[in-house]
Amino acid sequence: MTTRNGPVWSVPLDGGRIEIPSSIEGVRAALETRGLAEFDAEIARTPAKHLVYVILGWALPPDAEEADPEAVGRLKSGDFSGVLDENGEVVAPTHPPLDEAAGEVAPAVWSTGFPVGSKTFPATIEGIRAALDTERLPEFEAEITGTPGHELTYAALRWGYPPEELAEEDALIADLKAAEKRSSDQGAEGA
Repeated sequence: MTTRNGPVWSVPLDGGRIEIPSSIEGVRAALETRGLAEFDAEIARTPAKHLVYVILGWALPPDAEEADPEAVGRLKSGDFSGVLDENGEVVAPTHPPLDEAAGEVAPAVWSTGFPVGSKTFPATIEGIRAALDTERLPEFEAEITGTPGHELTYAALRWGYPPEELAEEDALIADLKAAEKRSSDQGAEGA
């Protein structure tokens, strides 16, 4: 499958290479109306660090697993050996796939802050949409739908983490560093 709707992955499959869409907009265009609502629902609720696998699953041709079960199994397990982006750069997922057999579930929120984990923010497209104001929503949609699947974790993290909270944490860290330096300087003067 070749697409002109956004970025692509060149994937080794069945003794050759195929191009498949690597972005949400590319998969949407390839799906046309078949399965579009199901794809959009799955994309919306999937935690960002696992979106690459959802895009892969929908972008591969329907007969890919039958044609080359070993290659498809390797890709679904997180081994993207030989996968290249449209610029010929190596593609690698940011996170391994979930171990569903072990009951692993990805959280729908990121946790951070001081103390550790004291702040949470959305890690799904659905959660980010709900948290964004209407003015920023079109910009988010444009970026998130055109971003290659292997880079979606970072894009969602940028959008999900409120900039005002990042500024607060940066200010807190700066204050703590300044206090530590003052304490260190006073200790050095007394010695």
